Amino acid sequence: MAKTTTAYTTKYIETIIISFEKNFQIFHNTKLIRVKDKKTNLLVMVDFMPTLGELIDGTIEVVSKDDSVKFENVSGFYVVENNVFKLLLKEE
Repeated sequence: MAKTTTAYTTKYIETIIISFEKNFQIFHNTKLIRVKDKKTNLLVMVDFMPTLGELIDGTIEVVSKDDSVKFENVSGFYVVENNVFKLLLKEE
């Protein structure tokens, strides 16, 4: 009987946070993103289905292999497509 091997490649999410006041931040090699607000409790992972134009008013946590960055009291729109998470911050 032939032995089959499966090669797994590690994929990551590219995270881009866009702000008109603070420019933008890019996080490479993100493993997952937690999106929490009053209506949403979402965990975005690699190959997550596309999600477009959601408004959040809560917390975003960007988790990579070595680090975790939390953004509190975030208000804005996000889109997830092709392992890229983009968040456009709503500002006064």
